[in-house]
Amino acid sequence: MIIKRLAVAQTVSGWISTIPQGRFKTAWPLFGILLTPVAVAAGALAAWRLGTDAGWTGTFFIANGFLSHWQVWCAFAITAQACAYSLGRGAGAREEPSIPALARVRSTSS
Repeated sequence: MIIKRLAVAQTVSGWISTIPQGRFKTAWPLFGILLTPVAVAAGALAAWRLGTDAGWTGTFFIANGFLSHWQVWCAFAITAQACAYSLGRGAGAREEPSIPALARVRSTSS
């Protein structure tokens, strides 16, 4: 019984560790690309709500509640764009840049 649990635990941990490295490696930048229009839309809603508060635009379509504040939409836009940026840069879009052999510095201390 214990041997079966250990085998399952090793299989699951091995499977989980390969997910970001293999299967979804090419999909993360796509999610980053798709998050950019979401961030733009949230920024537009933040501007609309701010304009409503200042009296420059018409009524906002969400009159009451948590989503009726421009600060919430602005925070959502910033968060979505930060996630899009990090997904596009780090999570499998490109490999880490390698340092050329001429630029490597070896330590002389022992």
